Formats: sequence, structure tokens, C-alpha cells
Amino acid sequence: MDRQLFEDIKKNKLHPVYFFYGAETFLIDETVHWIRQQLMPEEDEFGNEVWLDLEEISIQELVQEAETPPFFGERRLIIGKNAYFLTSAKRKSGVDHQADVLIDYIGQPFTPNIVILIAPADKLDKRKKVVKQLQKLARTLQFNPLQGNELSQWVNKRCHQLEVKITPDAIGELIQLVGNDLRLLQQECIKLATYVGQRGTINPNHVTELVPRTLEQDVFKLTDHIARRQMEEAFSIWYDLLYQREEPIRILALITRQFRLMLQVKVLSQQGYPEKEIASQLKVHPYPVKLALKQVTHFSEKMLRSLLAQAIQADQDIKSGRSDKILAIERLLLHMNVPV
Repeated sequence: MDRQLFEDIKKNKLHPVYFFYGAETFLIDETVHWIRQQLMPEEDEFGNEVWLDLEEISIQELVQEAETPPFFGERRLIIGKNAYFLTSAKRKSGVDHQADVLIDYIGQPFTPNIVILIAPADKLDKRKKVVKQLQKLARTLQFNPLQGNELSQWVNKRCHQLEVKITPDAIGELIQLVGNDLRLLQQECIKLATYVGQRGTINPNHVTELVPRTLEQDVFKLTDHIARRQMEEAFSIWYDLLYQREEPIRILALITRQFRLMLQVKVLSQQGYPEKEIASQLKVHPYPVKLALKQVTHFSEKMLRSLLAQAIQADQDIKSGRSDKILAIERLLLHMNVPV
């Protein structure tokens, strides 16, 4: 949560209109929940807390609620979720939002009440006057997906709140498996904390045992086996993925992404960049970089460039119908098993 927002609300420095937007909906939901606890600590018996879905209800109705005085309380809290009409996301809700009504309210809000507008999208439609006015007059915060050290710190903090410790390598392994989906990370942190018990320590083995593997993780292991010239193990994973009905095109996309990361890591490491700086340059979590640094020792830069080009060509051949998708990927995997 934004520290300044936290401090202001704690000190009862409230803004009549808050506007939260961004792709990281988990953080938005947590922030709104925390604000609600601060502003409406008692059970709402008089309808002073109102939630409206702006894909079903017009902004005019929300403003009417915002202009209604509180019943037997200090304030009303009006939360308008799914405010996609303020974003560049294309949605067909069929609701007629008269933005001028909101513009007028922002200019002269009913200050006893608090309005929170939520737009779960990363891009606002800044051409609209209402968006410009919100950014100018409302307390606006953007919630982007966490990356790199921010994501590691978030996992560490969650585990601390669950009264367990987690090692740095375990954090890296967890993020490698789950990605930066905070809802899934929260679920896995709870599962791991329950397993190790209060004041226990989560290590990489716990993560490997308890957290389901993703397709991304399987593809990493596949390329790792090939990097080590362990072709039987690599093709075992490949056939297992086919058996699970994973789409070969998606597998190829992830293989291509891994080649690209390996090449970037190889080039930057040769230029003298340390692990953390490489992660910063590439805007990825340090753990995948750490793993890629181990992989690239088995490949020359020339070989990685060639493999990346072959992966891109395989994708083009498949999509143009020149090659069967399974045969094209298997040919690519076999090409990886050559000396550096």
C-alpha cells in the first residue's frame, strides 16, 4: 500500500474521492478492504456502505448515492468497482455513463462521504475529460504488478505476517513456479506456512514438494536438461506435456522466451554485469537470472543466437503451415543437443 495514503488515512486526512486503477487487482482489493476497516469499523446497520458494479449500474446512480447524507453515522462509503468506462479497455456493458455528472461531483463533492472508484486496467483513456479531472482532483493511485525485489519483499512480508520465515532461495523458487500473481502467491504462502508451522522456516525443498509445477517451470526444466545434454530426460518432459494436452505452440513460445533470456544474460554477463544488475537491466526477478547464468555456461553466445533464430523460424513455419508443429519443435530440441 502507498505509504503516504496509509499515513493520511491513519491521521484522518481523508479525500472525498479516491481513484484506484491498474492490473494488480489483488493490491487494489487489499487497499480498499483496509480503507473500509479504517472508515467503517462498526457493522454497517444503516446502509452507509454501498458497493456498485459500474458494468451494471450507471455513474449517475453512484453520484446519487454519494450525495445522500449518512444515516446515523459520520459518513457513507460508496465504492464503484469495474469502472472500465474510464479506461481504454473495450467492454460491452450497455450502461449509459454520463461522465459530466461525475465531473460535476468531483468539482464539488459531498465531503462527509467517501467515494472510491476502481478501474481494474493498466491504461486509462486520457483523452476523456473525466479522466483528466479525476487525475487532477481525486486521490489517484496506480497499482502495477510487482516485479524483481518488490515481489521478493512482498513474499517475505507475507510469510512474516503468517509467523514463518522463508529463505531467499525459497522465495526465488516460489516466484519461479507461481509467477507474480499475488492471489496465487498468497494461497501458496498460506499452504507453506501451515506445513512448516508457526515460527518454522520455508526452504526450497518445501516449495518443490508442495507447490504445483507450472508449464513455465516444466519448459525451464526441459531446456535445462538439454543444456546438460540430458536428452532422454528432456524428451520425457516433452512427451509428458503432450500427454497433458499442452498446446505445442505455447510450449514453443516459452522455449523461445527462455532462449531470449539466456542470450540476454549471456551478453550482459560477458560485459561484466553482476547478477543483480542483469536482473535490473532486464526488469525480471533475480532468481530466473541466477538460473539462466548456470544454463548459459553450456552454450556459446553464437549458439544461443542460432537457437533463438531457429525457434523463431520454427514458429513461423508452423503458423504458415510449412511444418507440423510437433515435428518442428522436436527438430528444434534435437538441434539444441550440439557442442558449444
